[in-house]
Amino acid sequence: MPPLYERFDPPAYLADFGRVPGLLNQWSEAMSSWFEMTLKAEEQTYRDHKVQPAVQYFDPVKSGPKGPTLPQAITWNAFPKELLRTYSRDQALQEADRLHPLLSYRPKWEVPDGTVISYNRLQYRPQNEYCEWHVFRDPLTSKIKKVAFVSEPPEYYFALFGGVCEKYTFKGDPKVVLDLYREHVSPDVELKDLISPYDLPDFDIHKGFYNPYNKWNTSRGIMHLCSPPNTLTAEIRLGGDASVVRKSADGRLLVEPDALISAAAYGGPDRNSDPTIGGTVNALARLGAMITLQNPVGLYMDHIDLAGWAAPDGGPVTDLVRIVRGQPGMIERLEVEVPPERGFSLSDVTIAGVPIRYGGQIAECITVKLTGVAVLTKETSVPIGPDARGIIDPADARSFLNRAVDLKNPLPLGTVEALVGQGEGAQAPTPPAAKTKATIPNTAAATVPVTKSLRRRIWPSV
Repeated sequence: MPPLYERFDPPAYLADFGRVPGLLNQWSEAMSSWFEMTLKAEEQTYRDHKVQPAVQYFDPVKSGPKGPTLPQAITWNAFPKELLRTYSRDQALQEADRLHPLLSYRPKWEVPDGTVISYNRLQYRPQNEYCEWHVFRDPLTSKIKKVAFVSEPPEYYFALFGGVCEKYTFKGDPKVVLDLYREHVSPDVELKDLISPYDLPDFDIHKGFYNPYNKWNTSRGIMHLCSPPNTLTAEIRLGGDASVVRKSADGRLLVEPDALISAAAYGGPDRNSDPTIGGTVNALARLGAMITLQNPVGLYMDHIDLAGWAAPDGGPVTDLVRIVRGQPGMIERLEVEVPPERGFSLSDVTIAGVPIRYGGQIAECITVKLTGVAVLTKETSVPIGPDARGIIDPADARSFLNRAVDLKNPLPLGTVEALVGQGEGAQAPTPPAAKTKATIPNTAAATVPVTKSLRRRIWPSV
């Protein structure tokens, strides 16, 4: 069958690739290579369960299954659910505006010469819902002058700059990236500011090439996403992982988003985005659909809700918001700023009667989305058993679902398995080719730290 799309276009049809000869074709080739990596991983998942691969995910530039096509927008709130679960709302708003050291995300990595370096000097934003922001304040009054929001993936800038990104080599042109930074962040940006002084292979960062954690994309401004989970390749992989229909260890068909994300160990259960994406995609897979992502593949801000906003002069608030990159429904850069002629600051604007003190108050008004495509082919879904299980700490009254633990590993000390008894039906179908069932190992053995539990490597890991 002919493919759904002739090629993969850049996110939001942004025009920057047109400045680099051949980069449009390179981007499409890279996207197909990233889909291919995911498809191979899903095939291996079925083989690991002794089941003939029945992958319901596809590369829309390579194939187009026959059947009615149904686009499906998947939406969630931009403010990090993880922070709200960890802190009070007021503290969560403060934490969201702060930078965190990469040291808190991964404790160390090894560079090629075998030495170990600490990277607590490198920072990222703890905004892990595929929408990030930077607050620009007046240095004298600390009042908010502007808040810039982005959903552009780091892969886009690796491609523009040139170099290796997820096993694909882009030619690129560093000057194009420099021009974008000078236009949208600061005219003071220098090319040397954007270049990594380190080899950081665990993050696909190479000495002398683009550094997504540069100061103009962290402490002094924002150009694109940099929180480790917020990547385009993570989106592609999440879509593939979620297309695998799952059953519980006792054979019940899993339909609940939290149960699915725990059984398959894709993404973070403490986010708005990943369980929502996974649950929606899996529901389509259970209907027998073939699934892919809509071109142009990207994470987008869909809209901002201005209900409840009020300006101190009693005037409208619509002119405070400006789409800078992208278009309505596919917003990649959104800036909130008071026009100079109105004579007040963003800190004087209220939302639901409360003055804006943090960028997160605006993020709570933003909806993020990706769009999947289901081709209704009436495939026969093949449910497979869990690869992992969610855990909670029963002694913590505020305990929430933690990252899944591989079935091969014992539960961390002090935790218990979560979501026991989830699923529907007495017994999910068992394919004839299946020879073994996933079993839960004895948890009385020595424990391992939760951070050592199943953590898939998607650049950067999710």
